[in-house]
Amino acid sequence: MPTYLVERYLPGRDRVRVDAAVGGPQRRQRAAHLGLSYVAVDDACFCRFEAETANDVRDANEIAGVPFAWIVASEETGIGHPEPAKKGNRS
Repeated sequence: MPTYLVERYLPGRDRVRVDAAVGGPQRRQRAAHLGLSYVAVDDACFCRFEAETANDVRDANEIAGVPFAWIVASEETGIGHPEPAKKGNRS
């Protein structure tokens, strides 16, 4: 199933409030909330969703009443399945 990245700016909200706000969409059948990255210094939040379409993600966020800047299709790599380190390759 496709995944989507949702960017939102939530000034004045702490991580607990952000978690509570974006946790709502995961209860919707058409878009599953996979997790988020919260960047406190920028009041930004990047959430990952799994859904058939971007419109499903948009609907779930609008129903939950959580504002967002944009929704874009994304590809997951390394989440839950880290790639083994290659010999001689440092990062």
